[in-house]
Amino acid sequence: MKIAIYGKNIESEHIGALKELFSQLEKYRVEVCIYKPLIDYISNKLSFTPTIHNAYDKPEEIKGKVDFMISLGGDGTFLDSVSFVQESNIPIMGINLGRLGFLATISIPEMNDAIDLLMAGKYKVEKRSMLEVISTSNLFTSFPFGLNDFTMQKSGTSMLKVNTYIDDEYLSTYWADGLIVSTPTGSTAYSLSVGGPIVSPNLSAFILSAIAPHNLTVRPFVIPDTSTLKLEATGRDGKVFLSLDSKSLICDSPLTVTLKKAPFHANVICLEGTTFYRTLRGKLLWGVDKRS
Repeated sequence: MKIAIYGKNIESEHIGALKELFSQLEKYRVEVCIYKPLIDYISNKLSFTPTIHNAYDKPEEIKGKVDFMISLGGDGTFLDSVSFVQESNIPIMGINLGRLGFLATISIPEMNDAIDLLMAGKYKVEKRSMLEVISTSNLFTSFPFGLNDFTMQKSGTSMLKVNTYIDDEYLSTYWADGLIVSTPTGSTAYSLSVGGPIVSPNLSAFILSAIAPHNLTVRPFVIPDTSTLKLEATGRDGKVFLSLDSKSLICDSPLTVTLKKAPFHANVICLEGTTFYRTLRGKLLWGVDKRS
């Protein structure tokens, strides 16, 4: 079996967990392929050189050559790993070295058991829908796809105006600090913090959530992900801040962006005994009631 290890800057407090992970993989005779910047970081900063069979720093170097990817870090690192594997369909498992860990669900104490389950084949691969960003400005050219969300936000102190169309039909004009378009996976991220609904990741939908709307009647809106969204944004200062998962940039306005469902999925490893609903209760304390 071949497994790619992906990560970036790992804190020194996690060096023990890192050594334990490589020891566990070696026990199962796993051929380990490690992200080159991670090798350099842990060798120089943590004075630890793991057993390495191969190294990579480009997506094509692991496409079709590894069975899984293990993402080491928080949810941001997990999103970066999704961008890295691109359309290769490599299943990803996240070990949480960050804070909340909603995508990177496996905690350090659970790590060894997680590897055991993975090696025993006690898992399923969930196909998570993604969104695609299309623009004449060629935004996010390296990988214009997102697992969580796309946002348009003001770049200064003045609010943003966003004309919104669904399948070429006018929906509304948002006067707000910004607009979030999220996938079901992203419904528990930024969208949730502005009052958006929690949507099960096996549903096919987009969620539109305004950021601080200057309108009492604006509410989050759920539409089928078979729809095509067109967003026309105008910032009073002539700029618009955009983000796609963990990537961001500032563009001139007015700006028109089209969003649609990506033609491929992100493959997320779900170990035996792990479910979206259990993660909701455990990570976000959803539905917690002292009477239960």
